[in-house]
Amino acid sequence: MKKWAWIVVLLYMAILIAFTLPTLIILFGLNITDIALDVFTKWPYWTGIFILLLSQIALLKVPVLSQEKRPITKRILLSPIIAAALMMGLLSGSFLLCLAETIKQNDYIKNSGQWWWITLFVLIITWVFWAYIFYRKSKNLEPLNLIEKLCRVIFRASILELLVAIPTHILARHRNYCCAGFGTFWGIAFGMALIVFSFGPGVYFLFVERWKKLHPQKI
Repeated sequence: MKKWAWIVVLLYMAILIAFTLPTLIILFGLNITDIALDVFTKWPYWTGIFILLLSQIALLKVPVLSQEKRPITKRILLSPIIAAALMMGLLSGSFLLCLAETIKQNDYIKNSGQWWWITLFVLIITWVFWAYIFYRKSKNLEPLNLIEKLCRVIFRASILELLVAIPTHILARHRNYCCAGFGTFWGIAFGMALIVFSFGPGVYFLFVERWKKLHPQKI
C-alpha cells in the first residue's frame, strides 16, 4: 500500500508546483519569465515544498500502517502530530503577516525584517501549542480517528485563514506603497496549500479502495 501513499505525495507536489504560476500571476501580475527566474530558481521555494511534502508523508504514515495491518504505537503518532501542528503554525504565522500588512501598512514595509522574526516566534509558539493539543487528543482517539481529526482541523483553519487573507490582499494591492500584498500573499499561498494538504489521507484511502475493487484476489 506504500506505493499509493507515494502517489499521493507526488500528486500533492505536482499540484503545488502547478498552482505556483497562476497564483503569482493573479496576485502580483507577474509574467512567466519573472516567475521562472525569481521563484523556481530560489532555494526557499523548494525548501517550502520539501517541508510540505515531508509533512504529508508524516500524515500518511498512520493510514499506510493501518492498511498493512501493522501496529500503531504512540511513538508513531508523534510524527503526524508534529507535522499537523507545524501546519497550524504556518497558518498562524501567515495570518499574522496578513494582519500586520493590513494594519501597519508602511510601518510593515519599513520594518519587514522585524515582523518576520515576530512571525517566526508566533509560528514556533503555535506549533508547540497545537502539538500539545493534538497529543492530548491522541490519548482519547483511535489512530485513524486522530488523523481524521487533524485533517479536519487543518482544513477548517485554512478556510478561516483564507477568509482573512483574500480580502486583506485585495485591500493591500489597492494601497499605494511598495510591495503591497507580499505579506498577505503568504496567507493565500499557505491557505490554499494546506487545504489540499488536508485531503491527503482521504485521497490515499480512495486510491486503496479502488485498488481493492480492481484486485480483490490480492487482498
